[in-house]
Amino acid sequence: MTDATIRSNRWIQRAQPRPDAPVQVVCLPSAGAGPSMYSRWAAALGDRAEVVAVTLPGREGRSTEQACPDLHLLARQIAVALLSTLDRPYVLFGHSMGALIAYTLARVLPEAGGPAPARLVMSAARPPDLPLPAAVATSSDQELVAGLRELGGMPDEILADPDWLAMLLKPLRTDLTAVDAFQPLPGGPPSCPAALVAGYGDDHAPPAVVAGWRRFLTGPAPVYALPGNHFYLRQPANVKALGAIVLGAPDRPHPAPWGGCTVEPFDGDRAALAALRATRPHAPAPPDLDPGQHLLRLAVRDGDQLIAYAECGVAGEEECHAWGLVHPAVARRGLGGLLLGECRAYAAALGRKALVTTVDGHDEQAPWLVARGFHPERSAGGRATWRLRLEG
Repeated sequence: MTDATIRSNRWIQRAQPRPDAPVQVVCLPSAGAGPSMYSRWAAALGDRAEVVAVTLPGREGRSTEQACPDLHLLARQIAVALLSTLDRPYVLFGHSMGALIAYTLARVLPEAGGPAPARLVMSAARPPDLPLPAAVATSSDQELVAGLRELGGMPDEILADPDWLAMLLKPLRTDLTAVDAFQPLPGGPPSCPAALVAGYGDDHAPPAVVAGWRRFLTGPAPVYALPGNHFYLRQPANVKALGAIVLGAPDRPHPAPWGGCTVEPFDGDRAALAALRATRPHAPAPPDLDPGQHLLRLAVRDGDQLIAYAECGVAGEEECHAWGLVHPAVARRGLGGLLLGECRAYAAALGRKALVTTVDGHDEQAPWLVARGFHPERSAGGRATWRLRLEG
């Protein structure tokens, strides 16, 4: 494929050209998707930005072409196509697989002679050291359809149509294979400012997992959690919130990073360790953490003060209510939450006298809770409440 061919408009879609907008937003789609997933963005961003949606081979207007199984090659092809399109400051936004392409584009676009992005925003993507939790790329068609339904990425009427499925599943499978094989290019991470976004209810790439991209970025990268599942960006309210995140507009309402606190990987950070040890002065000092085994334990800070762990619960006047308790043995599955071994330190850091959690009445966590000092209080509707007291 020649550079001249790549430069053609089939790679780029600008539904509403805005030559006077101060910034361009380059949007990269998720696996199996096309530029239509960003059809609402031009109206949502208005005259603040020109939306440049990328069309990948094998979908929508390019459905007769073969999908590309190499995200590095795809990023280089997109970079050449963008050289004649980018004529002002631009932001790269990628969702799921698109985030991997955007991350790579931030590297290869300057190498191809283009300008560096003003900002890189990565949404709903697992970092390279936490790959897909199952062999999705080699699943059967039925399993892929079930996975799409679970993620909320496709209307049921499309998933029930054999003709639509035939068009969808082939590029989707190629994309998932490419995602599974993805590793960052050698030579270091992009140098531009970055931000990370995820849906609170995303079981595939929850905020705790998406935050792991900080290990592959330079400088601070705020983590924003918005309501919804893996395809949270389909909700109109979230499109508006994403506009503020993408453009970094200081004069407009801006979503607070993860409930007003910043989120940092708790993977050996000395200050976070010191703060935790201060809450349990009589406990023996734990050994240095191995980042490879503690990727999902996150410290949440308000300034320099350690507050809690990411997405763990809420604090009442005298007790805190926690959810998402995670045993270290299963934390690697991609579950974010409070590690069971840190429940006492969590409550102490919040200045509360007790920690309360509610689990399924037949949940396998019951023996773990008992072993860590929790006592059952009541059961209702198949749910059991457990309490850990710090006093008495």
